[in-house]
Amino acid sequence: MSDQQLPIPDELPLTPDELKKRNLEFASSYYSAPPADSYADPTVPKPLQPESPFQPQSPFPRPQPDRGPQGQLPGERLRIEPGILNMAAGRADEIFTAFKKPAASLDEPTATAISALAGWQSAAGIREAHKRWEKQAGTVAGWIAQIAAGLRAGALDYNKTDAAVEESFRGQSQPHSALEGL
Repeated sequence: MSDQQLPIPDELPLTPDELKKRNLEFASSYYSAPPADSYADPTVPKPLQPESPFQPQSPFPRPQPDRGPQGQLPGERLRIEPGILNMAAGRADEIFTAFKKPAASLDEPTATAISALAGWQSAAGIREAHKRWEKQAGTVAGWIAQIAAGLRAGALDYNKTDAAVEESFRGQSQPHSALEGL
């Protein structure tokens, strides 16, 4: 790798906290994080075949999300201003930029150490440690980028929703008159 590049994976793994919360540590290799603009639960099993109108429905009920005391899903009442989400995404971009260069700058010192220890088992150990470091640092960089993209997608969703609500009320805010249409 060069001093500016990290091997960011195409699919990010679920975080260890998420796996532990769902008691899925044993199956961590089977799950990956959804795209930043998705609200899909990555731990819901995907059907082996697409649903067909000719195939009977399963007799087993599908699990429903836990609802709060007033029948609301968790987080339904949370709303954050889009500007704050965009500002947080900008900060995540700053963290990404500040992390990426130092994390990728170990190539030259590693190559120097490996050449100085040529013929020793330590050289192979340093090479392997460096490969693992790059993979883990790339995953961290990928998560930082995913967080920024998710924050921007959330802000965009709020803006789209606000515009749709405003559009739905347009035309209804005018008082109607009995003389209208004459």
